[in-house]
Amino acid sequence: MAAALGACLYGGGPVERPGPPGGDLAEQLDALRGANDLVRASRADVGRDPALYPTAYGRLEAALTTGRQSGEPEREIRPAALADLARTDVLDTPAWRAHYVCLSLSASRGRRPAEAATVLERAGVRDQAENEALAHLRTPDRADDGLTSLATRAAFLNTLTCLDREREVPRAALERLAADTARADQPVPVLYAVEALRAVGVRAHATRALRDADVLLEGDCVGPDPIQRAALALLRQRLPQPTHDCLRPALRDPDPQTRWLVRRALTFGAPGSSPSLPTPVSGVRSDGLVAKSPAQLGTLTATYNAARALTAGAEQERAPGWLKKRLRQMGSDRRLDPSDRVLLAMTCHRLALRCGPQAEKGVEEAAALKVPARLTDANQRGWYGAMAARAEFGLSCRHTSVTLPADEDPAVPSRSLRTVVALADAGCADQAARLTEGTDLPALAREALAGGDLLTASDAVQAALASDQSIPQAFWTQLPGLLRRYRDADFPDLYAPSPGGVASADATRAAYYLLA
Repeated sequence: MAAALGACLYGGGPVERPGPPGGDLAEQLDALRGANDLVRASRADVGRDPALYPTAYGRLEAALTTGRQSGEPEREIRPAALADLARTDVLDTPAWRAHYVCLSLSASRGRRPAEAATVLERAGVRDQAENEALAHLRTPDRADDGLTSLATRAAFLNTLTCLDREREVPRAALERLAADTARADQPVPVLYAVEALRAVGVRAHATRALRDADVLLEGDCVGPDPIQRAALALLRQRLPQPTHDCLRPALRDPDPQTRWLVRRALTFGAPGSSPSLPTPVSGVRSDGLVAKSPAQLGTLTATYNAARALTAGAEQERAPGWLKKRLRQMGSDRRLDPSDRVLLAMTCHRLALRCGPQAEKGVEEAAALKVPARLTDANQRGWYGAMAARAEFGLSCRHTSVTLPADEDPAVPSRSLRTVVALADAGCADQAARLTEGTDLPALAREALAGGDLLTASDAVQAALASDQSIPQAFWTQLPGLLRRYRDADFPDLYAPSPGGVASADATRAAYYLLA
């Protein structure tokens, strides 16, 4: 990492850098422990506001019982509220937001394509969503693994059908999707692809996904996880008693998509009415929206940031037992999402853990990642991911063209600094130094700390170290005092992004990099 490049005084000579604060980071990570035994991004509780994903699947879940088992009237969704949500819930791309809007409306009786289009038009994302979906179906993203590509294309075809634009999808793209469906082995994306293709008059076969289906459906609960077992039952159109018994507890799963598919499987083929099942837990509000799950879950990204903080503070050997156990479980889980393998491998490598075959595959996949020839707005996620993987595993610097954003505020160039640090971490120190010529990075770091921006300050120091800029001893001497107000009031070995806030994994990593 860039911090390893060292620092020097004006005029030369070694400097004395401060050490980490109290040595209790490993213990205090419990404050960031998620319900899934990964590290949470922030200590603040999240998930109380409505979001598109839970609204889509929560409404679908509720629709399976509304008016039949419960006898309760259906709660109509307010188009204005859904449009506002589609405009502001920006974690997903426009096409994915459109997908969730279509699913949300499909749970209401009598909804027509024009209503989804109107909602998206009001949200200001209709044209972007339709163009993105069509482009992806015509030319799938080669960076996606096979299952991700299948699920994405199925979702986008469903969305275009919802918006009455399915006729613009080339026949060759539909045939390619059908062929990929037959080759895929995961029941969930296969089910969605079969259903999306059926809606446009194309028959697809779940050939590979249905191999050994009867054995799996008759088997015990250590087989497929609930969402895959439910999808397999729907594909096979069979619900044997062992699968029924395995699925029923998942009606309380924190993921609304899992609950919806499980409820579908448990209710399909029931004569006359649904069997006696617990009331859905989705909690549809009076405006028809659904709030995010209150379960506070950790992520691999936040866990990797915590691992980096532990190594910067020389506490990696004291990583929490719950975290190491969870990482090893994931490394041995053959059902792990392929998109998680590289980040799992990076985290295990950082903590010097042997995490099993999935992490080993992740190491191989990291070495094969291609760094885009040029960093652009469209490929920045893949660019940063590839550079981070190369940095973690000590792979050589790959030539890549980078132009820093010209429209960024020079007083707080956070995007530019992030790019420079990514280059430096990946061994491209010369290129990083050229990009920062003429910028007083130590002064920028001090100003960022004084202005309440810990992440920018940390990146500025890492960029200065990578560029061999001289950092005065006075800065290191004053650094513990400058960082003190960023400490979490209840967990002082964890740090917040801004003074007085609650701890986050990324801010804690940033602070320990400053102190390393």
